[in-house]
Amino acid sequence: MNSSADEPLVNTYWKLTQLGEAPVAAVDNQREAHLVLHEEEQRVAGSTGCNRLMGGYRLEGQALSFGQMATTRMACMEGMDTEQAFLATLEQVAGWKVDGQTLTLTDGQGASLARFEAVHLY
Repeated sequence: MNSSADEPLVNTYWKLTQLGEAPVAAVDNQREAHLVLHEEEQRVAGSTGCNRLMGGYRLEGQALSFGQMATTRMACMEGMDTEQAFLATLEQVAGWKVDGQTLTLTDGQGASLARFEAVHLY
């Protein structure tokens, strides 16, 4: 395995593809759920699929945790269940691993909580 082919954790647009065992599909006319971990000031920004999210994160080697997340407060016809599950999942994150274009966020026991796919926005 060539580790240089792995996407960097920070400053990459990560599209949410799976929460737990359930695949996540984007809802028409809404932003896709995603995260970007900005290296500067260790801030995270993204979307729950309905609302924008923002907050802080802490990264130490393979350990990763998210602080309190703030979101905008729009009500969406669809995707609110995904939003709630996504925010609850972020509170449980303890680690991460990148394999090529895939980011997996894990809990304290190393179990997969969520998967993301790198998206290149050029």
